[in-house]
Amino acid sequence: MRRIAMVLVMAAGLVAARSARDHVNAHVNTVTVQMIGSSAGYKFDPSNITIKTGDVIKFVVQSGGPHNVSFDPQGVPAGAAAVLQKNMTGQMGPLTGPMVVNPGDSYSVSFAGAPAGTYHFFCLPHQSLNMTGIITVQ
Repeated sequence: MRRIAMVLVMAAGLVAARSARDHVNAHVNTVTVQMIGSSAGYKFDPSNITIKTGDVIKFVVQSGGPHNVSFDPQGVPAGAAAVLQKNMTGQMGPLTGPMVVNPGDSYSVSFAGAPAGTYHFFCLPHQSLNMTGIITVQ
């Protein structure tokens, strides 16, 4: 009888933990940003984004690739560089995401654990063409 009670208590704990995890994950939003390049210019659309800590930004090639997403350590809040470094997969270098080439290709950056503040970002190949943006994390 004790074993059955113990199993039921453990099962209830696992269900509660999963429910809490799913509740937290339900509040993570994904914002899509288009990466655009043409004779009219190069840009992120939108280029000014406001998100909450924990949200994800998905950068999608629309045209004019290759593109990437890069952050200057001087252009992010204190402590943010280490968080971004951990959250950015497949980096070409520190705080520099991989190249995405073809229309529809994407690269996502999680802001899980990111401190609130302003994050300046740019496309490394098109930075001189003013392909830049600002993310505000609340």
